[in-house]
Amino acid sequence: MKLLYLIPSLSNPGGMERVLTEKINYLVDVYGFDITIMTTDQMGAPVYFDLHKKVKIIHLDLDFNSHFGKNILRKLIATKGLLKKYRSILETFLKSQKVNVCISLGGKELEFLYKINTDTKIICELHFGQSIREQFLTARSNNILLRNLGVYRTKQLIKQTQKLDKLVVLTKADKEVWEKTNNNVEHIYNFVTSQSDKVSSLEPKRVIAIGRLDAQKGFDLLIDAWELIGKENETWKLDIYGKGEWQDLLNDKIKNKKLEEQVFLKGVTKNVEQELLASSIFVLSSRYEGFAMVLLESISYGLPIVAFDCKTGPSEIINDNDCGILVPAENIEKLAEGINALIRNEEIRKQKGLVAKQKSEFFSKEKIMQQWYELIKSLV
Repeated sequence: MKLLYLIPSLSNPGGMERVLTEKINYLVDVYGFDITIMTTDQMGAPVYFDLHKKVKIIHLDLDFNSHFGKNILRKLIATKGLLKKYRSILETFLKSQKVNVCISLGGKELEFLYKINTDTKIICELHFGQSIREQFLTARSNNILLRNLGVYRTKQLIKQTQKLDKLVVLTKADKEVWEKTNNNVEHIYNFVTSQSDKVSSLEPKRVIAIGRLDAQKGFDLLIDAWELIGKENETWKLDIYGKGEWQDLLNDKIKNKKLEEQVFLKGVTKNVEQELLASSIFVLSSRYEGFAMVLLESISYGLPIVAFDCKTGPSEIINDNDCGILVPAENIEKLAEGINALIRNEEIRKQKGLVAKQKSEFFSKEKIMQQWYELIKSLV
């Protein structure tokens, strides 16, 4: 069985890249699949997560990102040329290598995948909701032009995925939305990447958050929430792990609110397990999500969660506040109350942590990968 995965880059330490890497390693190791990964924007950066030695990687280095910041006309012309080149390379590869299944992670290839004539079965594995393009644009500036552009881009995404053989989404909520426009939708959860019996003692006076430092992850909102509870919990600290374009903005916010003794931007860590085990509460402050891998990792180490109830993701892990506390999306006061509730009550913290660990077993790698194997086999 020959598979080709398409992803912009493997250099990021994100959840999508991590679960993709582990998924591919599993398909090679357990099922013996012949897998190639093709990237468009690696640009010489190292691959962040370890891949099975049998996995082949092709870096095209088309560099779509280099056109950000150009005027719209120049950007459109440049992107059109790159897409034409990308399509030609991909069509030639699919035919010459007799690829059985091609799986897109929702990159630039979606602009043309639905148009190509090929015997290869095409899957789009979408790690975000249907309105991702709209959310991406309006998270930065919610003006009417960007809102309208976002709506248009959402309609494009629907058109681009309707003719594919399968569209795989990560949550039941996403499936319900997509089924209104598409008849090719499957739902498969992400799996827990950690396979450990270790659990946090939930005694360290430490709250943790992990993710890219950008508009989506909402760490600005988390810092605002911490300002409301920091003084009454002076012995507790908030550690935020990640890197991104909002590094300076968040640092300035921490300084302006005089939270330098309690809130820390820690950069990227390769030892997520160690950091989660040394924490007592995990917070997800995202404005929007797909199915956050870091939530699964957190519950696998028995951490209770406080999360914004954004459109998709958190509510499919936290049910009736069993393993954490869901609060209204982007409500800073309620986020602060949720964090404070777990800080002040160790017994509740440990009750929810116990449920979290038990719940993580539902998302085991073996269960989820069996679903992927059956889906792939059904297409060929």
